[in-house]
Amino acid sequence: MSTIPLELSAVARRAFDRLAADLQRVLGDRFVALVAYAPTRSAAFCRRIAADDLQALAPLADRWQREGLDPPLLLTPHEFQRSLDAFPLEYDAILERHVLIAGTVPFGSARPGDADIRRACEVQAQAFLIHLRQGWLQAADHHDEQVTLLQQSGAPLRTLLTNLARLDQSPHSNDEGLVMFGTTRIGLPGEVVREVLRLEAAPDLAPGLLARPGFMNAYLQAAETVWSYVDAWRA
Repeated sequence: MSTIPLELSAVARRAFDRLAADLQRVLGDRFVALVAYAPTRSAAFCRRIAADDLQALAPLADRWQREGLDPPLLLTPHEFQRSLDAFPLEYDAILERHVLIAGTVPFGSARPGDADIRRACEVQAQAFLIHLRQGWLQAADHHDEQVTLLQQSGAPLRTLLTNLARLDQSPHSNDEGLVMFGTTRIGLPGEVVREVLRLEAAPDLAPGLLARPGFMNAYLQAAETVWSYVDAWRA
């Protein structure tokens, strides 16, 4: 499976280096690795995790967050291996796009199974469609709630399309690539997908989209098309 390299700014890299130093100081020889998998997110691997470790690390979390980092995931390599089937999309994203900050790469040849990834994508696609339908019903004719629903759907749509593209062996590093994947492989209306994906960075565009005749109907139909595409895997 092809990968999309993660790029870290110099500021983020220095913050992750300080985080790694904190972990090494607290965990000692139990520290295995710190792996960044997003500009603010990381996974810390150690041979064993004790309550005392959490008590020692907790006071440092405020500084990590001030430096722009989320607290890391804490797990052992064995836990990672054993839970690949439980979190296939999340862990596959880490495997596919990460930077080793310190230590030794803990993954080995680990990969979630295709069947686990497909099942997780099915759940994700169904949840997206149901949430969008339910949210539209709950919003009824309340314009502000409709706007909020539309704004908040951009990030989940991007995540869903990213996972489907990865499963299709054609990962994309930008929104235009996801739009192309959605139109050519799934049959989605490109302009609808493009506009919704823009909302995460530009939420103020949502009222204008809702004012377009038929836009929401087209979006709901697009969500149904995604689900039908995923459901056909079982056919």
